[in-house]
Formats: sequence, structure tokens, C-alpha cells
Amino acid sequence: MQINISSSTKAIPIKKKKKLGIFKFILSFFLGFLGYFIIFGGIQKIFPHDFVKPYKQYSISFDNGIPTETEDKIKADLGSVGFDEKKRFAFVEKDADFNVSWREGKGIITQYYVPIAHLYSVEDNFLPTKQKIYTDINYPENVIAILRSKYPTINTIANYSSLLDKNTKSVALVNFDSLTYKNKLLYLNGKYFLDDTSGSIEIGLGITPNNAFVQDIIDRNISNDIASISFDKSKLGTINQTGVTALTRNLATKIDRSGDMGYAAQLISKFLKSADITHVSNEISSVPGCKPSQGMRFCARPEYLKTLTDSGVDIVELTGNHNNDYGAIYNANTLKSYTKMGIKYFGGGLNTADSKKILYLDIKGTKVAFLGYNYYDTMQGTAEIAGADRAGSNKYSPAKIKADIATAKKSASVIIVDIQFQECYSYPTSSAAYLPCYKPLANPDQQEVFRMAVDYGADIVVGTQAHQPQTYEIYNGKLIFYGLGNLFFDQTPWVGTRQGIILTHYLYNGKLIQTKLTTTYYQDDMRTYVTTGSARTYLLTLLKNAR
Repeated sequence: MQINISSSTKAIPIKKKKKLGIFKFILSFFLGFLGYFIIFGGIQKIFPHDFVKPYKQYSISFDNGIPTETEDKIKADLGSVGFDEKKRFAFVEKDADFNVSWREGKGIITQYYVPIAHLYSVEDNFLPTKQKIYTDINYPENVIAILRSKYPTINTIANYSSLLDKNTKSVALVNFDSLTYKNKLLYLNGKYFLDDTSGSIEIGLGITPNNAFVQDIIDRNISNDIASISFDKSKLGTINQTGVTALTRNLATKIDRSGDMGYAAQLISKFLKSADITHVSNEISSVPGCKPSQGMRFCARPEYLKTLTDSGVDIVELTGNHNNDYGAIYNANTLKSYTKMGIKYFGGGLNTADSKKILYLDIKGTKVAFLGYNYYDTMQGTAEIAGADRAGSNKYSPAKIKADIATAKKSASVIIVDIQFQECYSYPTSSAAYLPCYKPLANPDQQEVFRMAVDYGADIVVGTQAHQPQTYEIYNGKLIFYGLGNLFFDQTPWVGTRQGIILTHYLYNGKLIQTKLTTTYYQDDMRTYVTTGSARTYLLTLLKNAR
């Protein structure tokens, strides 16, 4: 019996097997070469020149004048870079491949040098051809050389702050770390550093000679905490603090006729809401159906609160002496409206207990306490002061301020105290500026009362009663602004009551570093706007001469 065995797979001839083997070999060789090219070629793009040759170590030295903290952090970060137990960097004292030093422009970390002047300086700008310039003699030599290359007339001095305290016409170029509210930050090339970092001279840590490959390794291995040694704008908080808001009387008529309930803020709302926190002292309560009238009994329509929302108001201070003009019930209803709008308040409240509360805010990592007191109505014994069941302002007493500041200091690093003092009513019969009202009041003694708050521990004391600006000063190392004037009101007959001040407090790393004065004015249309040029210089000069 013959058995036939068949298969669907044909036998492959020997010659074809050899050809297939050669093809597989060629394909394997090609794929292997392609993989080598991709892997090693790609790595070489990241680590050019060094991957295919022995791992090279570079030596680094540091210039004198680099802060020890900075040098230690850089050494710690770069000291961990290595391959096969070989360190990429060795740190030596001299004769190194690369030297870390200060140079103009950005670097591993960047320091900012800014122009400052005496706090009372009327000039806002850095004018190197007109001002005598100083810098700290203790800055690194190459930093001073960079500054001198830009401003050849710069002088070095051991104590520039003492010099500025005595000479309002001198300026200094200092590291941002030295910036303090006791001096005035100036604009550089039209830029204000705390609003725009280009208003500075940038000096950064870099390596010499330049080497893109080594610089890239350094940049990729420096940790984030190195950058924290320099200026970090995310930690900068701002408060816009304003004077009297009274949306009533002739201003109310203007608002109604315009059809825009935010009319008064049309020209200044963008600036007001530019800060993280915007503060107003609103001393007029909302009364439904309120009709504009003359006299000294004030109310405002609830619709006028649009002026506050348009201005980005976050805080209302309640120490004013007109909130109960139409009865405490309307004051209480207005406070409830603030709460519904997300606006916080202090310096007054729904009753005595509420009015005493300290307002705490965390602003970009800086804890601020706001305290407010009504001196005027406490002395007069009026019903404007809050009672057990009556809305009103917070009662004033030295003992209370002292105790409140002591309490606030347990939780906050910056203490702001607002005081509703007595108004200067001696306005002239003409529109000319009346100089006595730019000064602190002598009777009662406004200076004594405000300075006492500083002695108790306040960082900033502000008079929110003033319908025209009053002077300011540094007392015992702290800031006092005796009066900010009107923000929104109808007093047009006098120059002083048209003028105003807005304080922008700059907070950084838990402390106050600068307070900038913005000057304002309103014409007969009663729409407040920011002043510049001669109008600003005129007010600053009046305030300086009133000191």
C-alpha cells in the first residue's frame, strides 16, 4: 500500500534560505544602527561634545561679594550633578575654569538696583544729570563698576540712608533688598519698579567666560529656592487706601443726571481696582428713595453703591460721622449690603461688639490688621458711636487702641490704624489754597493723638476725617498721614477740598516696603482723576511745606 503525504507549505530551497538570512542580517544591522543614532544622537544634542568622550569635570570659583547663603545654595545644587560617581563640578578658590560673578542683565539669580530719595522729596523721577547720586560702598566691586559704567558721577558712601535723611535733593541706587518705606522709590526711565521691574538696573549672577553648554547645565540644576533669594513678584501685595467717600448732595445730583450710578469713579476706577485690596472710608449710609439735598444731613441711594463695585472696593472703613444721619437702621442695612456684596468692614458695625472687631487680611503672604476709631464723635458724645443695639462707629480711647494693637500684633505683621479726627473747617472765602488746613490740627492736638498710636505699636496711622489732604511724616520710624482728603464728594469751592491722596501700600515677605502717594483732583463735574505734572507737584509741595 502506497501512502502519499502532502503539505500546504512548500519546502524553501536552500538558495532562498541563504538570501533570506542575508536580508535579515542587513535589516538587523540597519535597525541597530538607526537605534544607536536615535539614542546616542539624541542624547548628544542634550549633552553635546561630552557624551562620546570622557565625562569632563569643570572647576568653579566665586567672586567676593556674593552672599554666603547664595554661594552655599549654588554649591549644594551643582555639587549633586555627576556621572558614574564623578562630579561634574569642583569648587576651588582660584584659577578655575569658570568664575561666578555679578554682571549686567539676568542671571542664575537676578538682583534689582532701584533709585530712592528722601521720603519728603517732591521729585518722582530719577534724573542722573540733575541729582547727586550715591550707592553703598559695601556693594561688590564689580557691581559698583556696573553702576558707574551707566552713571559715571555716582559716589560711594558708607551710610547713604543717613545722607538721604538730611538731604532731600540726593538720590541713591540700592539693591531691592534695601528698599524701605522710610525712603521714596523713584521712577527709572518712566517705570516704577514695584509695578514694572524694568524700572531698575538688573544685575545677575553668571559665569565667565561664557559657555552655553556649562551655563545650560547650571540653569537646569539650580533649584527654585535659589530664585527666592531675589525679588519674587508673586509675594508682592498691594493696598489702595483712600480718603472720604460721600456720594451725596451735589454729587448725587450729578450721578442721577448722568444715568451712571458709578459716575463719580469713571475716570479713576481702573487705578483704584488695580491693587489687591482697595479701601474706602464711606461715611454715608444708603437710604432707599434718598433725594439729593443741601445741608449737613446726608444719605445716598442704594444704587450709588455701584461706584464702590466699579472701583473694586474690598474694604469699607466706618469711622465716619454721618452714617447715622438718617438713623442707625439704615446704617445697619447698608452694612448688610456690604456683606452681600463681598465687601468687608471695620471701624464700625451693627453694634458695640461688632464695631470693635479688628479686620485681618492675608495679602500675598503678609498678614495685615485694620483698626478704626471715631475720635470726633467720642469727644462730642453723639449717637454716631455704636451702642449695644445700635449700629455706629467704634469708640475711641487711648487704652482701647493700646490693647487692640497689642492683640493685633499676635496675628499680624503690619498694623494700620484709621482715626476719624476733627475736621479743619477754616476754609477761605476764595478758591485759593488755604495753608493752615494742610497742617495737623493744633487744637485738639492731632499730632499728639496720632503719634500716640505709633508709640503703642501701629505701623501706619491715617486720618480719614480730612476733606482736604494734610501733611505726612515719619515718626519714631513709622508712617503717619494726617489726612487723605476727599476721594468722592461735592466740595468744589476750594482747591484743598478738590485735592486728594491715595496711598498704595506695598507689602513683601511679611513687611511694608513702600507707600506710594498718588495725587487726585476733581473739577466741577466731580469725577475724580489722578493728577500728574504741575498739579501733582503743587500738592506735594504744599504738603512738604506744611510739615
